Amino acid sequence: MTYLELVNDFLIETGMEDPIATVTGQIDDGGQAVQWVRDAWTEIQRGEKWAFRWAEGSFDTVPGQKLYSPANAGDTFDRTAFFNQSTKIPMLIGDYSELKYRDDEGEPTMVSIRPDRKLSLYYVPNDVYTIDYAYWAAPTALLDDGDIPSIDPSYHKAIVWKAITNYAREQGKEWNGLYVAANREYNSIYSDMLIEHLPPFLGKVPL
Repeated sequence: MTYLELVNDFLIETGMEDPIATVTGQIDDGGQAVQWVRDAWTEIQRGEKWAFRWAEGSFDTVPGQKLYSPANAGDTFDRTAFFNQSTKIPMLIGDYSELKYRDDEGEPTMVSIRPDRKLSLYYVPNDVYTIDYAYWAAPTALLDDGDIPSIDPSYHKAIVWKAITNYAREQGKEWNGLYVAANREYNSIYSDMLIEHLPPFLGKVPL
């Protein structure tokens, strides 16, 4: 479902308002529905290290340079997926405090992730090497009518139920029936999502 379809589904399930023609410029109940759905999708994405958020990147080293800030340094790195392309084997993950003052030069075999999300390599590169890495991308926001959540369409309804759950909880006890029903529907879909989109060996491809 598109963002607009998700919002209209929310409006139909809650009976807040008639379906809207666009998510842009909405006020009152329509504006609230737009926000509830947007927030629900962000909340779902932040809930787990989902497979649909997993992505890969790479960077080239500079001789003599120890620290690197990949484009996705603000996201959560997959510690099982650092590779030096020249060796084709996983790089060891080291503790930054132990590697901080090790400045021997050579081909990098270890990486540590600093608190500021910079990567510290050991050995300090003595040549140009390509380092592959993987990470969980930051949540994406729904903004325009045609925006589609990155999760499989069969799970899109989870966004609607999550939005309704949050909305009903904020309305107080008189909405408790809707809250219970929506939460039950959401948990049912969420359980399937955990099986389908949270595999135990994420990022590792069988040979």
